[in-house]
Amino acid sequence: MSKIQEAYSLAMSDPVYDKFTGGYVNYGLWTGATKSAAEACHHLVGTLLAKLPERGRVLDVAFGKGISTKRLEERYGAENVVGINIDPNQVRIARERGVTCDLRVMDAAKPDFPNESFDAILCVESAFHFQSRARFLAEAHRMLRPNGVLVMSDILFRTGHGLDPEVFPPENQVSSVDEYRRAYGAAGFSPESVAIDVSSSQQIYALAAAVAGTFDFFRGRAPEADSQANGSQALSAAERFWASFLVSRLVNIQECVLVAARK
Repeated sequence: MSKIQEAYSLAMSDPVYDKFTGGYVNYGLWTGATKSAAEACHHLVGTLLAKLPERGRVLDVAFGKGISTKRLEERYGAENVVGINIDPNQVRIARERGVTCDLRVMDAAKPDFPNESFDAILCVESAFHFQSRARFLAEAHRMLRPNGVLVMSDILFRTGHGLDPEVFPPENQVSSVDEYRRAYGAAGFSPESVAIDVSSSQQIYALAAAVAGTFDFFRGRAPEADSQANGSQALSAAERFWASFLVSRLVNIQECVLVAARK
């Protein structure tokens, strides 16, 4: 099992986490009116989908459990959607959840598609894992057709304190939104074609509060769950996971961004 697969194994298999996020695997887009993490996650993907063209061939990169892919299928038709993921297990889960489009096990930084294959590329909160983000952006530019658009949510990490460098590659750390924007220029996108919306980093505090409340302060399950349900060993693993998750994100996250970059 790779470090990425290991890092996401709990999110992929824990039914409590699945309910918490509504089946998504992202931090969500929080507003003052957001009532739950599941609502925030759904809102994030909906906001990104609104930036995509009305029709065309679409690539969903690092699709998690396939909820975003399913929404793309409903909009474009399964025949016009392709999904890639580095983890075969996530491909299997997406299939089990009803995704029928072309799904492939593939490294997002080394995609095996011809030039100008897609009218749009969607990447939800994953590029900071790629080795590297810069290489992915260059490949995305290559794969887009003229006037095609790369739509992303991304997280800018200021440091890697407490983070596994194989899961959060140090080369993806940036010092500012301006430095992040320059990466798109280096990949071939013109400066005027790149729109970056800063979704306040304050939303990470809303997520942290929701995690702490729902999982009973790192207990790894809903407060009403049977205290013996997971066993002491599994509970200890969950405690470590959620404690590490909250602390590392609060320490490291500089900003959350939404991006639309047109070729």
